Parts: sequence; structure tokens; C-alpha cells
Amino acid sequence: MMDEVIRRLGALGVQLPTPPRPLGAYRAVIEAGEMLHVSMQGPLLDGRFVHTGLLGRDVTIDEGRKAAELAVLNALAQIHEHLGRFERIRQIVRLEGHVACTEDFLEHPKVLDGASELLAAAFGERAGHVRSVCGVRNLPGNASVAVTLTAELLPPEF
Repeated sequence: MMDEVIRRLGALGVQLPTPPRPLGAYRAVIEAGEMLHVSMQGPLLDGRFVHTGLLGRDVTIDEGRKAAELAVLNALAQIHEHLGRFERIRQIVRLEGHVACTEDFLEHPKVLDGASELLAAAFGERAGHVRSVCGVRNLPGNASVAVTLTAELLPPEF
């Protein structure tokens, strides 16, 4: 039976990318009890950062939204590689976003909506999450957006 999240993403014309390898000495995903934590993911595609630079100078809000979508898609790819399927996800609990931006940029929520909306489309009711977003001076690889994700899991025997 096809994973419902994979089916929903496919209906949007979206496929999971190959999960990016960590950029340092850490794990991409860790399962701790009933929680699954995904390390910060950026808008990497085929090993290259896309939509690079600062929001408010180099990157438009629409490009930032696309970067947030790609970053959360990479987080989902990490989850899929770790679990092998999405059925064990009880709910997406937390989305944290970092937006590389100019000092006067104030539209952070609009940028991170790209990630939140993709999660809603993929997980339906299981996507309801809390989130935080902040502006930062820069991110690894000159990424414009990066996200971390936390999910609550069903027991392994599910």
C-alpha cells in the first residue's frame, strides 16, 4: 500500500529528494522516545544550495517560500530515510525556521508559510504544529532559509 504522505506529495507534483548528508559532525535525525528530531535542513537540491542570499536584498519572498518548501522537503526526506515510511508520524509537533535577511526585513512568517503549507498538504490534520521563525545574519552555504522539524511518533509496532 502506498504511503499516504508520498501519495499526497505526488498529487502536488513533488517527490522526495535524496536526503542531504550532514554538513558537520552530527546526525541528521535522532529518535528519542516518542519524538523524532530532524537537524536543520536547508534548500539543497542535488548537493547545491538554491535561492541563496538574504531576503530583503537578494531573495524575494516568493523565492524564500520556495526555499522553505525545499528545506522542509529535505527534512521529510530525512524522516523517510530514517523510518522507511510516514505512517509512524502521529503528528508534526514543531517547525522552527531561520531566515537569512537584511536588518529591515520583517516578513519572516510569510517565508516560513511555504514550509507550513507543504506540511499541511502532505500530512493533513497530522500537520498541525507550533512554530517559531527568526531572522539571522547568515546560514551555512549562504542559504536563505533553514528549518528544523520535530514529530511525535506512534509505537514501532504500528
